[in-house]
Amino acid sequence: MSVLFVTGTDTDVGKTIATTLIRSFLHDHGLHFIPFKPVQTGAILQNGDWIAPDVMTYQLALDVEMKQMKTEYLFEKPCSPHLAACLENVEIEPSRLTESVEQLENLHGGVVVEGAGGLYVPLTTNGYCLIDWMKELKAPVVLVARAGVGTINHTMLSIKALESKGIPIAGVLFNDLQQDPPEIVRNNIEMIRMLTDIPVIGTIPFQSNIRDTLTDPVKRKACYQHWNITILKEALTNESRSTVGEE
Repeated sequence: MSVLFVTGTDTDVGKTIATTLIRSFLHDHGLHFIPFKPVQTGAILQNGDWIAPDVMTYQLALDVEMKQMKTEYLFEKPCSPHLAACLENVEIEPSRLTESVEQLENLHGGVVVEGAGGLYVPLTTNGYCLIDWMKELKAPVVLVARAGVGTINHTMLSIKALESKGIPIAGVLFNDLQQDPPEIVRNNIEMIRMLTDIPVIGTIPFQSNIRDTLTDPVKRKACYQHWNITILKEALTNESRSTVGEE
C-alpha cells in the first residue's frame, strides 16, 4: 500500500506541517506522494472561493497545482467535523473518503493522508470517529506528538488507542513547537521509545517562521535531515511493526 496516514496526539500538534514535510522527505528519496486532507473545517474565503487552509500550507512547499490537492469535505465552521457537517446539512460518508484515497493513489502513486484533530474526533453524528475510519483504511500511521512537557502521557494514550484497534503504527514524529530544553526533549523521546518499542522517525526542530521554512528548500530539508527514511519505507512495504490487541 502506498498510503501513509498522519494523525496527532491532539489538535494543533502540527499535523499539517508534518504532512508537508513528510511528502517532501519522501520525494527527496524518490517516493512520489501527494498530500490529502479528506476533511477540513474552518475554511477560508479567498477571492470568492472557499479554500482549505491546510492545502494552502501544502502548496507552500510543493510544485503540485492546488486543484490536484482536493479536499473531499470542506466546511466553514472551525469545529469538530461532525458538527461542522451537521451545520451545513451534510453527512460525511467514510466510504467516499476511502474512494478518494484510492483514486489519488492510482493517479499519483502514493498518498499522505492528514487526519483532523486527534484520534477520537467524530466524523458523523452517530459517533463514527476518525480512528474508526483509520482502522478501515488499514494504512500505516505516523503519529505526530509534541516534543516537550506533557507529551509522554498524550503519546502513550494515543499509541494504546491505535494498538487496541489493530492499526499499524509506522512510527512517531516529534514536533518541537515550544523550543523546549534539549534534555527534556531527548528524555521524552527515549522514555516513549522504551515504554512502547515504537520506532521514532525523527523530530521537527523548532521553527520561528514556518512559512519561510516551508518555502525555502534548504530550510525545509534541514527539518528532516536526521529523520529515518528506513522506518517509512518499511511501513510502506508492510514490514513495519505489527500492532497488538487487534480486534
